[in-house]
Amino acid sequence: MNYNNSVLVGNWSEERLKNEYEFKLFLRKRDRRELLLQRSRTLFSNLLKERPLAISGTFVLYGFNVQVVASDMPVKNNARGKTGLALSSLVNERQVDYMQNINDGCLMTLSPITTPCCRNTFVVLSTKDQSIYGEKVNYGDEFILKAENYGDPQASPLYVRYSVEGVPGPADRMPISLSTTKDSSCRWTTMPLLPRDRLEGLGSPIKTGARLVIKNCVAEKSLCIMNQNWMQTFFGPECGVTCRNYVDIHGRHTAENIFTLVSDVETKTKD
Repeated sequence: MNYNNSVLVGNWSEERLKNEYEFKLFLRKRDRRELLLQRSRTLFSNLLKERPLAISGTFVLYGFNVQVVASDMPVKNNARGKTGLALSSLVNERQVDYMQNINDGCLMTLSPITTPCCRNTFVVLSTKDQSIYGEKVNYGDEFILKAENYGDPQASPLYVRYSVEGVPGPADRMPISLSTTKDSSCRWTTMPLLPRDRLEGLGSPIKTGARLVIKNCVAEKSLCIMNQNWMQTFFGPECGVTCRNYVDIHGRHTAENIFTLVSDVETKTKD
């Protein structure tokens, strides 16, 4: 006896019902925008939406958007020799099913994507008075970096926080994350890069794009590039970030601790 595609054998009825159910489930998820592809597109749209930096100026100002950039650090496996990694919030592939925007607990990485956008742009606020707006940020000042969920105006503000206990993360310990908890672990400060400039430079305004050291006020450790810890993310390969002091025999911080506060588009262009 010859069989062809029209011959019904085995559990054909169950298979047909199963296929119909899966197709209806697919249509339902599509209409609710719950498909992984749709969620991924929404995630990219929300996190990579461009944000404006400050108007053209010389100094970093309270209340304005800034980026924290390791401007001297080369991008891994980049044939063109591109440098510059921006502190960025990360939503990983396990979170995309229930998170399409930055949220409490998002880990921080250093990303080659330096175009100002929602995931790598923060508002710098004074710890003394968060209503201060337009005043210069000085070396030695304590400040907070606030991230905003622009997709949900009712969402609680998020702050860049260093956890002494550490947060489990891909490939290594990732202790810096976004948190709705605004405590002393969210307080940061800066100091001039060279030891000879630190005494005289304390209290002077920070120029946008100036190479400096950023320290967590509680841990007394400097923001650090984990250049041996690269991981594959939704946004491409990105580098880990932590707080650790790297100092040579002359008391100078090495490349792992060198960052800039960028608040001016023209400064980014010059780099």
